[in-house]
Amino acid sequence: MFTEEASGVFGVASRFVDGKNGIVVGERAALAIDCSNYEDEGQAMADFIRDKGFAPDRLVLTHGHGDHIWGGKPLKSGDVFAHHLTPGVMERQVPQALKRREVPEEVIRSEMPWPTVTYRDELQIDLGGKTVWMFPSPGHSVDGVSVYVVEDKLLFSGDSVVTGIVAAIGDGDSRILEQSLHKLMKMDIETLVPGHGETLHSKARVQDWLQWQAGYLASVRNRLQDELAAGKDAEAAAEAVDFETYIGDRLPIDRNGMPKRHRNTVDKIVEELATDNE
Repeated sequence: MFTEEASGVFGVASRFVDGKNGIVVGERAALAIDCSNYEDEGQAMADFIRDKGFAPDRLVLTHGHGDHIWGGKPLKSGDVFAHHLTPGVMERQVPQALKRREVPEEVIRSEMPWPTVTYRDELQIDLGGKTVWMFPSPGHSVDGVSVYVVEDKLLFSGDSVVTGIVAAIGDGDSRILEQSLHKLMKMDIETLVPGHGETLHSKARVQDWLQWQAGYLASVRNRLQDELAAGKDAEAAAEAVDFETYIGDRLPIDRNGMPKRHRNTVDKIVEELATDNE
């Protein structure tokens, strides 16, 4: 579950769609990055931090989607750092939780890791020998941030970058995500821990994936624009953007419902283009 990606910096695997969380251990303190979809995994992260000699009282959220917050009860006792839009995104998760669990709403709310410290542009935390820099990288969600461990040139991208699934933009914007990916391309990243999927090691692999993910979004959008301009309706245009051509062997077709995820992204970009033309 815990993989040391750099000295004192750990990727934490989740069983939810090849998820990844993180832990950074400094000389004076430690912090968790996201807290999984499941409380037992959040508890394992809290126990791990205690085993390193620190209290699990610092939590960073990359965004407020459910699979990054529902495991937060064991990690929410201290400061919770997040973008200023994250509380609003978390609010939208409550109705979904009420459908899944037969408990009062106040119980669900009491268990959620509500942010105690929010920021708009960026925030740095010095853990002692480890500088954690949080900055916006939206597009997957309006509140998306990435977390860079300066000394190790290591990035926890949240769902701004995913290597185990198709780029998801269900309540985001593909154009904004593409801009964020180009922003990340300009950074010195030697290791990238995605929100879902395999950790990338080496600048070359990181750059290759960032370029591919941005190119995927752009090429899907360009094809859809051509199909719609030729007079096809939304359904026919989306059908033209097939999995094999636009993803190929980059992602396994038989894992994590990949064709459906691809179609969801295609359909969302169709919606964006329709909005542009209104």
